[in-house]
Amino acid sequence: MVGSLAKYVARSPRYILQADDSTLIRLAGPQQTPWEEGTEIRNISLTGLAFTAPLDLAPMVGEIVKVQFAPPQKNEMACFGLVIRMENLRSGTVLVAVKFLKLDFPQRLYLAHALSLRLRDQQQRDRRAELGARWHERLPRMLIAWTLLSLWVIALWMWMSGYLNHAVGMGSR
Repeated sequence: MVGSLAKYVARSPRYILQADDSTLIRLAGPQQTPWEEGTEIRNISLTGLAFTAPLDLAPMVGEIVKVQFAPPQKNEMACFGLVIRMENLRSGTVLVAVKFLKLDFPQRLYLAHALSLRLRDQQQRDRRAELGARWHERLPRMLIAWTLLSLWVIALWMWMSGYLNHAVGMGSR
């Protein structure tokens, strides 16, 4: 029931990390020393992030952890987060969703700036790809339109040149 209702709740836009982004995350729980073995950030928003982790090292749901990561094309930042969800991916790996806790205003501003730049770039790439796809869809109609226009211009030119020759020929008699 909760999963079906979740799609109706407004969420912050997620930035899916790209190949040129740093996907490394360092994690430390209350009883653990910081570790980064096998972790990889999947997406980031203003409210939290999701990362993969080995099942044996993953934190528990409800646990408060310290995460250290680099927002897209920015320097590293660290903050506390609450583990709100875990999802099994493949054997021995889980997706861990963390909600940021007590993010300072400068940190929130820093993260918002990094995400807005990357989301804008991503939207521009998507728009360019969409326009490219539309071009291929429109090409047959455009070819037909150009052909008809060319034929019309040629017919008009032939008619006008025949008309002018006829008019000039009548005036010289």
